Amino acid sequence: MVDIETWMGELSGKMADRFGPRLLYLGLQGSYGRGEANEDSDIDVVAVLDQVELSDLDVYKAIVSAMPEGEKACGFLGGASELKNWPKYDLLTLVQDTRTVYGTLDGLVPPMGRKELAEGAAIGASGLYHAAVHSYLYAPQEEWPGFLKAAGKSTFFVLRTLHELRCGQRVSARRELLACLTGDERALLAPEEGEGAEAAFARLIRWSASAMAEANRAGGGN
Repeated sequence: MVDIETWMGELSGKMADRFGPRLLYLGLQGSYGRGEANEDSDIDVVAVLDQVELSDLDVYKAIVSAMPEGEKACGFLGGASELKNWPKYDLLTLVQDTRTVYGTLDGLVPPMGRKELAEGAAIGASGLYHAAVHSYLYAPQEEWPGFLKAAGKSTFFVLRTLHELRCGQRVSARRELLACLTGDERALLAPEEGEGAEAAFARLIRWSASAMAEANRAGGGN
């Protein structure tokens, strides 16, 4: 498995050499950022420059391609002005899930308050609700396990945002969040072995509907 501290240190040095003061921020997201990586995990890099031209993308691609196991790299590269104009709710994952390696996000992203948390949770839950209903109705049953596994990843982010709304506490890792959950919410992240797909769908649809309502209330809706 990649020694992520060494890998990111090397990337940070190469980026600073090539971009100089134009490099404003470098961070790590995903399973490596949360300390949950395995041999197959992607390396989710977040990089922010003063601005981004196509030539910058070419330089970045060349740097990453030359890194050990650079084929595992993915993530976000953008410019400072784009971040300031990005919809706030969509910046939640970047703010919540990124471990800083170089620079700071302060001043690069707008302040995030309760309204943005609630909006992000509602949008995430509504997407899960729609996807679950659609997949149950129209996807072949042999595709259900793959959908439910993928939905579990999205569910984690919504649950994490709801937890922050409820408690004012931001957690990063799945194991930290699991310790705070009970009932349906815990089962969404840690389903019982051998549970049928129908039961998993029922729970996901039931929970995502209630999560939308909770987020709406938290954001000041009816």
